[in-house]
Amino acid sequence: MTAEPTAVVPLDLPLSTSEGVPVALASVLGHRLTIVQLVRYFGCLPCQEWLVHLDRAADELGRQDVGAIAIGGSADYQARWLREEKGVGLPLLLDPEHRFRGHVGASDALGWRLLDPRGATAYARSLTNGFRPQRITRDTARSPGVVVLDSTGTVRWRHIGTRIGHYPALEEVRTAVGRLR
Repeated sequence: MTAEPTAVVPLDLPLSTSEGVPVALASVLGHRLTIVQLVRYFGCLPCQEWLVHLDRAADELGRQDVGAIAIGGSADYQARWLREEKGVGLPLLLDPEHRFRGHVGASDALGWRLLDPRGATAYARSLTNGFRPQRITRDTARSPGVVVLDSTGTVRWRHIGTRIGHYPALEEVRTAVGRLR
């Protein structure tokens, strides 16, 4: 799905690291393009799995001047767990007020779509791939998503999931990024 070209996230948007250090969005947009994973919360199994795949692709993406980060609303301890236990090196940022989501059009809660059986299938797949559930947080109703920003904060591409685990294939995102050059 392509975002409206007028969607722009302010570069001074306040975020924080999982350690509570304040950062502005501009400080993590050091590449021509940046892939931003919107996790429901950092303990969500399908979110963890997609994040680990993105993290594994980060070096190659960096050689193409493409960065990668993840933003969640809460669960700083789960973000630290991903770093410590799963070795995730990407910036894992928190936005408790969900301002980033508002700017990119990803504010709507999943609502009844939380019950979509494909969400349970996504969880089961992640379990079989070795991911383990973390404590559910207040952000469980958020939609998963992926956004590509340029260095000015302009949304160049986005996918907003319609159920739990509804992320695009990483290759689809990489193809979209390739077309944005």
